[in-house]
Amino acid sequence: QVENEFFRIPIQFLAAHSSYFRDLAGNPKAGLTEEDPINLDGVSREDFCQLLRVLYSSLIRRNFNKTEPETLSFSQWEAVFRLAKRWEMDEVKTHAITAVEGLPNVDPVEKINLARTYDIRSWLAPSFNEILQ
Repeated sequence: QVENEFFRIPIQFLAAHSSYFRDLAGNPKAGLTEEDPINLDGVSREDFCQLLRVLYSSLIRRNFNKTEPETLSFSQWEAVFRLAKRWEMDEVKTHAITAVEGLPNVDPVEKINLARTYDIRSWLAPSFNEILQ
C-alpha cells in the first residue's frame, strides 16, 4: 500500500533488486491481502510509479543494460534515486545515473544537488565546470 492505493506486485519482483524487499519476501504472509498489506509509509504514489516504470521496463528488456533508458524527466529520475537509496537498489541507481547523464538541458545546480544527495561524485566536477563556463 502506497498512500491510499494498493499495488498488486509480486514481492519477488521487488526483491530481485532490493535487500529490503528480499527480507519482506522471507515472510510468506507479508502483504498477501488488502487487510494486511505491506505499507510503504513515507513514499508518494507518484514516486513509486516512477520506480515501477523503470523496474518493469528492465524486466521487459531482461536487464538494465539493453537499449535506451526510459524517457523520464529529471524530477521523475530524482524520485527513482530517492527510492533506490531508501531500498538499497544499487543496480537501479546505476541505471538512473546513466539515464540522467543522457538527458538534455539539465540544470547543473540541480545535478550538483542530486550528486551530493545520492553520492554521485562523478557529476560534481563537470557540473561545477559547466556553471563556471
